[in-house]
Amino acid sequence: MKINFIFLPNKKQLSLLLIGISLHCFTQTKPNVIVIYTDDQGAIDLGCYGASDIYSPNIDKLAKQGTRFTQAYVAAPVCAPSRAALLTGKYPQNAGVNGNTSHVPNSHGMPNDQYTLAELFKDNGYKTGHIGKWHLGMSAETSPNAQGFDYSFGHLRGCIDNYSHYFFWAGPNVHDLYENGKEVFYDGEYFPDLASDRALKYVENHKEVPFFMYYAINMPHYPYQPTDKWRNYYKDVEKPRGDYAAFISTIDERIGFLMDKLETLGIRDNTIIVYQSDNGHSTETRAFNGGGNPGPYRGAKSSLFEGGIRLPTILSWTNNLPQNVVNNEFFMNIDWLPTLATLCGFNNLPNDVDGLDLSEMIKTPNSVSQRTEAFWKYGNQWAVRNNNWKLMGYPKDTSNKGKLDLEQDALFLSNLDDDVSEMNNLATQYPEKVEALKTKFLVWEHGFETDIPKKTKPLNHLGINGEIKATTELNNRYKNIEILIDGKRGYLDYGSGQWIGQEGNDLKFILDLNETKAISEVTIGYLHNPSNWVFSPKFFEVAFSNDGVNFGKTMQSEISKTINNKHNFTDTLSLGTNEKTRYIKLTIKNIGDIPEGHTGVGNLGWFFIDEIIIK
Repeated sequence: MKINFIFLPNKKQLSLLLIGISLHCFTQTKPNVIVIYTDDQGAIDLGCYGASDIYSPNIDKLAKQGTRFTQAYVAAPVCAPSRAALLTGKYPQNAGVNGNTSHVPNSHGMPNDQYTLAELFKDNGYKTGHIGKWHLGMSAETSPNAQGFDYSFGHLRGCIDNYSHYFFWAGPNVHDLYENGKEVFYDGEYFPDLASDRALKYVENHKEVPFFMYYAINMPHYPYQPTDKWRNYYKDVEKPRGDYAAFISTIDERIGFLMDKLETLGIRDNTIIVYQSDNGHSTETRAFNGGGNPGPYRGAKSSLFEGGIRLPTILSWTNNLPQNVVNNEFFMNIDWLPTLATLCGFNNLPNDVDGLDLSEMIKTPNSVSQRTEAFWKYGNQWAVRNNNWKLMGYPKDTSNKGKLDLEQDALFLSNLDDDVSEMNNLATQYPEKVEALKTKFLVWEHGFETDIPKKTKPLNHLGINGEIKATTELNNRYKNIEILIDGKRGYLDYGSGQWIGQEGNDLKFILDLNETKAISEVTIGYLHNPSNWVFSPKFFEVAFSNDGVNFGKTMQSEISKTINNKHNFTDTLSLGTNEKTRYIKLTIKNIGDIPEGHTGVGNLGWFFIDEIIIK
């Protein structure tokens, strides 16, 4: 700092001047930080990312005032684990959140012993605030106020109606709006405005002290409820794109309110702003099967293709970091914690984070990222990226851009430098790359041999060529029960079409072998995938008949010993017998409510079965 004196100060005046300069420099070493995390926003759904049909001038301006990333990823393709990764700087598995957390009252979410961004900032003298969506726990010990936030306002569950503030996912209807742990009621008031007003008040109330604000905007997550102003603006755009786009503009307008407030308060240049989406756009029924746009990428929410995890990301700190920069380097949301810590001058970074400090890459445009690889695991899907090569296991395309072959595409290899679309599987062309990336995945602490797809061998058993019928109501998505006796075991993917699933209830079948046969064993194959709330059956029961009407004594299989196992796998339950029979009545028992120790505790558990093997 250069100082030109226009008078010769005396000793007292000089001391006061130096104190003033010292205080000014001290405050500049502690910038405010605002992390804006949107909800289910598609990969290119901003004007600055190429969406010509979306009006987003305020976010586009933010990008020009900083760095816009083109290869920024999140560590999970759904809400809760993505947020856990952001707040801890860890892979979701290390943050204790493998999948979406439960909506059941008092259920636990992200473990309380996780050290969060909020706690890091608080330990460095910052005030900390959370506004918007939480989705990381319903219990007091996993609430925002217990995870380092001095102030919190918003909803704890995954989504709400924006006017009634009732949970939007499952009944019975539950009100979900809290301020500092206390339920509050603002019936009929628009939640995005309630949140925006509190964000503006928060920065105004803390303009004299350093603050960290986590502004977790709940849009454009369904229900699509934009303001009338923006709904009218897009009235000629076909739905659901029109309502989705209106929701993005609703976000953008509120970002504008926040930027204007920072400028008015004179603290814009001393505020670091991060903008990122938590995962790709939704193609769920509640989202009218879409609305968002992954652009050149394949995949969407719940998918580890690029469209589910490679998302709009912006960093801006005016007059302190480079502006109008497009950064094409590899970055992940777990990198924010160490990167922000360095930008803010902290020296107490926890030593167990998975993220990397990429502040130098951000300060120096055109420099190379230190990040060269990353890992993902969500349900049965997994992925590893090393430089430009990416390998996925059990890929899932929620954007429905193309078909995946169950066997040929169970391992899916892409070269992202050559083709970001991931429409062509290169696994057979580059087997050495597949093996190298498989090895890296298995070295990762959460990669297991049971995660690797194995080619299934056809089974030959007495049930093949038989006839099977259900005697209980089937789930609408899983009615192709003929696969239960087709001689093929299902892959580690409940969505592959090879499994019959049931939520909360039992399944009952009668199997006709078409002739009387001597039977020594009945075996049920099942899938265990606890991060997706899929558990082994409790046990199964059988009874036998030669006429299909009069069945003998019911026999019970062994009881499953794997219900509390945290890993994904396929296994079997068996029952030995010595019968001559034509008809077999089977009852597969569901565990009912998900047990303690799982993120979905209290919700109804699923089970998936395939194959019914008769020997």
